Amino acid sequence: MTVEPLPSLDAHAHLSLSSSGVELARSGAVLAMTTSLEEADLAVGRREPLVIWGPGCHPRKVQSQQAFEAGRFRALCEPTAVVGEIGLDMGSRLYGCAPLDLQVRNFRQALEVLASMPRLVSIHSYHATRQVLDELRRRPIRVPVLHWWTGTAAETREAVALGCCFSVHSAVARQSKFRSHVPPDRLLVESDHGYNDPPAAIPCRVEWVEHLVGQQYGLEAAEVRRLVWLNLAAIVRETGTRSLLPDQMGAILDAASGDR
Repeated sequence: MTVEPLPSLDAHAHLSLSSSGVELARSGAVLAMTTSLEEADLAVGRREPLVIWGPGCHPRKVQSQQAFEAGRFRALCEPTAVVGEIGLDMGSRLYGCAPLDLQVRNFRQALEVLASMPRLVSIHSYHATRQVLDELRRRPIRVPVLHWWTGTAAETREAVALGCCFSVHSAVARQSKFRSHVPPDRLLVESDHGYNDPPAAIPCRVEWVEHLVGQQYGLEAAEVRRLVWLNLAAIVRETGTRSLLPDQMGAILDAASGDR
């Protein structure tokens, strides 16, 4: 029997809602993050075989933060296995982020929702790694995924102890703290693909990250790809979200993990 090769798996990307299903079919498997509840309203109802859309509220988006409503967020989370991106960002001078007190209020409300509704949650923490860990310790959720993590080695060890997974981008994949402190079964890979880039570029970008992660862990790129699919399958089991996946993605997860 011929075994189909696993498609690339991008654990954090931003896709334009103007992209057609045909365009997205060339993107591989993607966990597509939104930056506002308004965007999520349009995204989470879409049905693509290998794309899962997650409701989010990006801390750099002032209007998104100002418009956040916990009840609306809960309703958007119900039909999807993925949430993101949410989190904190203290790079205000560089990026014009929302006020930190507003970010913290919204992040806490989101964590309250997710504590009773487990999902794969992609968490932004740029310039705010300490604050994000404090909030996760204050209100634990099941399997938080730290996106584009830039914490110290000590913070990384703390995040592992808190049960976090890590979605690794090419910009941080070479950092030895992953090899030294993050078990391979806590890893996903991501492109952080931008809205204005063609979806067909995603697989190539993911392949580069797979190569870099493989160098850290002494694995071939193909082994990294299988590993991240296995890790996603474990997160899906832990969060009980298998029934929320697109059929094709669910079938790939079952085959990758040996489920029948």
